[in-house]
Amino acid sequence: MINKKLAIPAGGMKTKKGIVYPMPALGKQILVLTASFFSAVLLGFIISSIPGDLSELATGVLYFMFIIIFVLGYSIWVGWMKLKILSAFKKTMIKGVTNILTKNEKGFKDDLSFPEEKLLDLLLASQKSTIIFAVMGWMFGVLGGIISFTFDTSINKPILFTLVMIFAAGFGHFLYYFGRRGFFPFPEE
Repeated sequence: MINKKLAIPAGGMKTKKGIVYPMPALGKQILVLTASFFSAVLLGFIISSIPGDLSELATGVLYFMFIIIFVLGYSIWVGWMKLKILSAFKKTMIKGVTNILTKNEKGFKDDLSFPEEKLLDLLLASQKSTIIFAVMGWMFGVLGGIISFTFDTSINKPILFTLVMIFAAGFGHFLYYFGRRGFFPFPEE
């Protein structure tokens, strides 16, 4: 993992661009990822059970909204990080390929060593970009709340709107909190 090469204290390291948190062990990352998915399922079940008299379609909309926040947020985050990694090391990779083609072994070794500062910046960008979970939580919270106005239910519609929005935004911030601290693994790991 990155922590073995970068000496990041347990409480995080303050840099010019923000605080970088150490990457937890892969087992903890997988555990948090799995728990996040099941919490999405649980929250979907809870929020769709509150009104009690919803149609199957309305229950399904509220149920899968949290799963969509998790899956779509994670997919966007991974795609964004792949672009960041590619753009960060594009010049290094091009120099490495050039050195291979010209058989310049010394230049090859020098060009493929990444400075610690660049790795810290990339790790910080990875952790900060998990803000997408909070954005998705608010976006789907408002969207789900607006859609909830169309549900035929005995619960007061503004109350249902507020519940849907608060639960979805809270779930997005919950995912952002753990993502910011490095608890979400990349799929390749």
